[in-house]
Amino acid sequence: MNSARFPNWIFLGAIVIASVYFPTLATPFDFVDDGNLVYPGPPGLGFTGHAQLWWEKVQANYEHLGPFRPVLWVHWELFANLSGGDAIPWRVIRFGFCMLSAGMLLWFFREMKLHPVAALVTAAMAMWNPFRGEIWTSLTLAEGVAMPYALLALIAARKAAHTEKPLRWELLALFGIVAALGCKNTYTALFPAMLFLRLFPENLSLRDGWQRNRWRACLLLLPMILPAIHFVYFKLNWHPGQYKTEGVSWSQFARIASAYKGAMGLDFLGISFAILAFVVWKHRIESPQTNGRGLFTAIILTLSGVLVYLPMSMMSGRYTMPGIWGLDLLVGILLTQLTLLPKSAWKHVAWFAVWVGLLILGVANMARQDKFAARARVLWDAVRYVEQHAEPGAKIAWISGDSAAGELNIEEGIHFRWHLLHRGRADIQVGLFDRDGKLLDRVELPKFEGEPSLKIWGKPTGIVAGKEEQSFRETYQIGRKFYECHIGR
Repeated sequence: MNSARFPNWIFLGAIVIASVYFPTLATPFDFVDDGNLVYPGPPGLGFTGHAQLWWEKVQANYEHLGPFRPVLWVHWELFANLSGGDAIPWRVIRFGFCMLSAGMLLWFFREMKLHPVAALVTAAMAMWNPFRGEIWTSLTLAEGVAMPYALLALIAARKAAHTEKPLRWELLALFGIVAALGCKNTYTALFPAMLFLRLFPENLSLRDGWQRNRWRACLLLLPMILPAIHFVYFKLNWHPGQYKTEGVSWSQFARIASAYKGAMGLDFLGISFAILAFVVWKHRIESPQTNGRGLFTAIILTLSGVLVYLPMSMMSGRYTMPGIWGLDLLVGILLTQLTLLPKSAWKHVAWFAVWVGLLILGVANMARQDKFAARARVLWDAVRYVEQHAEPGAKIAWISGDSAAGELNIEEGIHFRWHLLHRGRADIQVGLFDRDGKLLDRVELPKFEGEPSLKIWGKPTGIVAGKEEQSFRETYQIGRKFYECHIGR
């Protein structure tokens, strides 16, 4: 199974798995993070000027929110300047990262002794899941940049344990984990799994692995100093506006459990997983020897990923990384067991359930992309209208509400203003208002003063009044649903 150094199925699998996100290449910039991250710096800065601008943004990010992400900002600044503020090159770059991440995930599964078919199916389930697939529809989410580096750290740690000259792999592991930490500090969850993979190769007992590798394995823990320093400094200098770290709570554990449920796609794959587990259990005597190292790695990854988010008070699908890879690995181990079972009716039933579940997951992913693109398009219709028709110094009231109900939200208003700013309409002010007409104060925008001359809202409500000047609508789900945006005086 592991005879080829870089088998073709990894390269081809990465392309095929990432191809589900090909429609994103036609999606414009979004209004989640793109308003302030995708535009290039001023012309003529030179290397020193760009480096200074990068550091200023790293510092401002820490001051406003708390995370220290210098490696992530290198990528953001580099991609923005390469693309020149054009969404198509930006999305081509992101699509390349998606393929790279899929390939690294397949390589990791291969190192964990998964059967190639099991690895391909498991990676497709992981990458196509719409709940965590937001990192590939949005351009600037940290997990999409960190993923290949984080997986490289795990792969290199295992490679170092299985070679007579481990130094190059240890250096690669250090590079990978430092780069991942520079994108997001929560990738400290990788350290226990890295340590386990470096300590205990398959050809040694646990005791022999400890005696032989313990000192070199400890070297991989040195980068833990970086997030430790950041955490201490952050706690000693916390101020309002930054993220909060709170005590461990059952409510947060419930949020994490719900997020992992979504990130595993149980709504789409629950029946498939149940049939798969039943068939493997039913034929357990006929199954090959259990992949013990893989099971331990999966458990360690999952527990570490859960623990690192327990002190927080928020959760989403992308926050399940990297812990969710442990559950992915467990699925891959089950599929490997299924692949190696003798032919039987039950085996055919299990594979049928898996393929149907994967097909449903892919369709759900495409539907999610269509919905995301429609939201971006309708807001871009409004941006272009305002920049072309708004009078100099125009003041806009952005009416925010529940985006799930079709209304606009506050963050979209902030990025609406930032897109206008970078497109040459810095004269336009945007004020954020709730549905009751109350002005909302956000540090991301200058203080709004005076009476607004334009009003922008989404789904109409009884509170939103005023003469409508222009409206826009973008459909999704084959025209069954739509987003709308209205501009009025």
